[in-house]
This record gives sequence, C-alpha cells and structure tokens, in this order.
Amino acid sequence: MIRLEEIIKFIQDQVIQIQGPYKGIEIEGIAGLRNSDSRYIDWIHQNTKQPQEKAENSISKVIIANPGVNYSEKMKLNGKVLIQVKNPYLIIAKIGNEFFVRKEKPIIHPTAIIDQGAKIGKDVYIGAYSVIDACVIGDNSIIQENVIIRDCVKIGNNVLIKSGAIIGNPGFGFVKDEDGKLFKFPQIGEVIIENYVEIGSNTCIDRGAFSDTIIGSGSKINNLCHIAHNVGIGNQVIITALVNVSGSTIIGSNVWIGPNSTLKGHQIIGDNVLIGAGAVVLGDIPSNEVWVGNPARFLRKNE
Repeated sequence: MIRLEEIIKFIQDQVIQIQGPYKGIEIEGIAGLRNSDSRYIDWIHQNTKQPQEKAENSISKVIIANPGVNYSEKMKLNGKVLIQVKNPYLIIAKIGNEFFVRKEKPIIHPTAIIDQGAKIGKDVYIGAYSVIDACVIGDNSIIQENVIIRDCVKIGNNVLIKSGAIIGNPGFGFVKDEDGKLFKFPQIGEVIIENYVEIGSNTCIDRGAFSDTIIGSGSKINNLCHIAHNVGIGNQVIITALVNVSGSTIIGSNVWIGPNSTLKGHQIIGDNVLIGAGAVVLGDIPSNEVWVGNPARFLRKNE
C-alpha cells in the first residue's frame, strides 16, 4: 500500500488542483478494465467520452482527471478526491512506473555467459542464459533472459532489451560472382543503441556492413521486429510489432510505424511521419506525412 500523500508529492509540480480530503488515504494499485475498487486510483483519459459521468460513477476513492472534470456535489458526498492535471494519461503512467512496477535488481545471473572483454556499466541486470560477447553495456540497463549481444554492439544507459532478442549478428547481404553464385558481402559495421531505448522480445537488429546500424535515443521497438544492416533510426521513434525495416533505410525522429509494416530498404523516411498498419513502403516519405496501404501512399499531412 502506498500513501496518497507520497503520490501527490511525486507529481506535485504537475498538479493543477486537488479537491477533497486526501490525508490518510492508502492506495493499492491503479484501476483498469478488470481491477478496480475504492483502494485503486482511477483516471479519466483526456479523450474519454462523458468524463464527468465516469468520474462520478467510479467506485475508486481517488480520481485523476483534467480540469474539464468538476468536483461535483455527488463526488463530494461520496468523499472522493479529485486530482486535476493537464495530461492524466501521462501522469498515471509516471505513477505506475514509480510505485507499482516491479523493478529488476541489478544482478548478473550465474547462467549468463559473459565475455571477459565485455564492458558492463553500473547497476546492470543480465538475465539467465543470455550471451554477452565483448560488447559495451551502459549504466542501469536491463538485458532479460536468453538475449544474445555480439561484440560489435555498443549500448547506452537505461536501455531495456527483452527476452530472445539478438543484437549484432551479421546482416543479410550477398553479391553474385562471375558464375552467378551468391557471394557473402562483408558485414563489419557496428550496432549503436543510444540511451533510453527499448527493444522487444525476439527482435533482431543486424550489424552494419561498412557503416553502422543506429537506434536513436528514446526509441521503442516492439516484439518480433527485424532491423537490417545499415539502418539508421532517429530519436523517439515507435516501431510496433512485426515490422520489417530492410537494409540502409534511414528513419527520422518522432516517427510511428504500424504493425506488420514493411520498408523495402534504401529509403529516407522524414521526421514526424506516421505509417499505417500493414503498409508496404516502396519509396521515400517526406516529413510530417501519413502514409497507408500496399503499396503505401500519401493519406494526409501529420499535424
């Protein structure tokens, strides 16, 4: 149980107003679709229809909402506490991560295989049966179970790599020789993963050929994705599940790529682009546009 006063202290710089008696209240969790009672904080998403009605009818004692929700007589009679903030969705995420998410304690599991040449920072977690070659892993990073990280990889601080991911294997590149047989193209670049990146389970990120594969700061890659050699991904990019980014594609910052999308390779995707689910992108996309379909085509500006 967490005292509500502790939670309020944590978010106090983002609180617009608190109405109702909050001292002495203890919180057990965050209300969701399947778990809600008076000891759980409820929250009203800023896009919720009829937010006032939802706040008044919630069985939770504490409600987080934007200023559009009023502290009504009904809420007052039921002894509710209304915490008004600008962005309830963001605030509830911060509260959840701070107070209710189980945090991994820094430890290297005895079954993990660690190369003597690996450079591992402070407070790093490495899970069972992971293989860590002579790579670099920054401070406060979490490498879950059964992850493989090759020696060509440099990982920044506060990075999360989930179970089953493989980082730094040679990319898929071939050229035909004089007899028409496929000849392996050398893959001798690196993988550079910057700070605050998250990489999902069973995702593969290939090392570059002659240049590096780069994942920019704050970017998030979901499960079962493939990031090929020489790909450059900017900052704060979201790549959802089952996305295939083929070689030498350059992706700008603040891009969102929908599930099951494919980028064919050797493309430039601008900043602030949204690519719809299942899209097959065959060419460049300018900044600030939404593209959808197979083949992908311009839908509208992304404003």
